[in-house]
Amino acid sequence: MKENYKNVLVAVDGSEQSNQAIQEAVEISKKNQASLLVVHVKDVAQLYGSAYIMPTVLEEAEKQSAEILDEAGKIIGDKVEYKTFQVSGSPKKEIVDFAEANDVDLIVLGSTGKGAIDRVLVGSTASYVVNHAPCNVMVVK
Repeated sequence: MKENYKNVLVAVDGSEQSNQAIQEAVEISKKNQASLLVVHVKDVAQLYGSAYIMPTVLEEAEKQSAEILDEAGKIIGDKVEYKTFQVSGSPKKEIVDFAEANDVDLIVLGSTGKGAIDRVLVGSTASYVVNHAPCNVMVVK
């Protein structure tokens, strides 16, 4: 384990595992006096389809993302300072890309996500992030 983490990223999706990951990330950030970056990825890859529903679906994705980040903020409270980010794309790829672009030295995420596909492919996002991240990864069950 590194002596000190400076930039901790927690990826959130509103699932119970995600909420557990937030709590772990808060504790790690407090112990290391690290910056906490909270990221939600809007999975737009699943949204492409009919042009008629696209604006409505995108609007709903924005709303859900804001709600997920608000809930994360409630869990964090005033325990540590943090910043929230919304990004769009494939969650597993965007988490890795965000970590690379923001000099993250620890990624914390849940073992499984909220979506039905994630439940079938248990840990596919976590597995990808572990294998492609530029830094340490903590997977929380």
